Amino acid sequence: MSFTTDKQTQTASDVRNDRQAAGKFLEGLKKHLNDRISLTDVREWIRTKEQNRPTGKGVQYELLFTDEIILPAVSGYLGEARGLSPTDKCVREAFLAESKLAKKQGRTSGSPRSANKYLFTKLFGANPKTVAELWWQDSKKNKTCQSCPDWAFLPPFPPTIFEGKLFRKGGKDVARKELVSGIYQCFYYLSHPRFPKTKTHPAWDYTYACLFAYDASMEQSLVNAWETMNKEVRDACSGGTSNVFVIVLPEKRKNDPER
Repeated sequence: MSFTTDKQTQTASDVRNDRQAAGKFLEGLKKHLNDRISLTDVREWIRTKEQNRPTGKGVQYELLFTDEIILPAVSGYLGEARGLSPTDKCVREAFLAESKLAKKQGRTSGSPRSANKYLFTKLFGANPKTVAELWWQDSKKNKTCQSCPDWAFLPPFPPTIFEGKLFRKGGKDVARKELVSGIYQCFYYLSHPRFPKTKTHPAWDYTYACLFAYDASMEQSLVNAWETMNKEVRDACSGGTSNVFVIVLPEKRKNDPER
């Protein structure tokens, strides 16, 4: 795995080669996760969470899914890529996540939360009128906000920021909107200017962004939406010039009867 880190001296060929290397690395991550995360097991995990839900309280499915299932598998892939334990210092220091559990387990070194605050949020289709009311509002409500991606890779891995999604239910239209929103959020993160490391935050210096989405719905609406997306758009999200990648799982596997 080799990446050109000095952006000032990069040639067009360097950029293409780095993007191809990043795509290959993320394709390996996709296969690793697909091989280790069973759709049957995920659906059973969701059913268990629903059954054990305290009366009158909701379940943070996406957060718990990321904490309990995704991040441990991701750290395993990073460890394999380096020929080290997933909790080795060299691996841990190159892996950031919002998860407090992952840090407690020694899988990550901190949060990818941005040091700076920005004028817009990652929400797609913000109403200009609503934004204007906020900007001219005389109140103590925050007018700017930090970015809090779900997890991120630092060198020697491809410098990539991730947005993670768990799709549990919904039809074709809902799934399509979820993909559009998630891909937009990746573009939003890449729009932030580079910023050096501070005492409390890591450097914000990511070349790539990746939407990771797992479809646990009975109809597999999200997988179908991704598979039927316009080829030009899919190509742009698969190592195209946008530097945005998309991983949608599960892919069909042998002996996985529920899909």
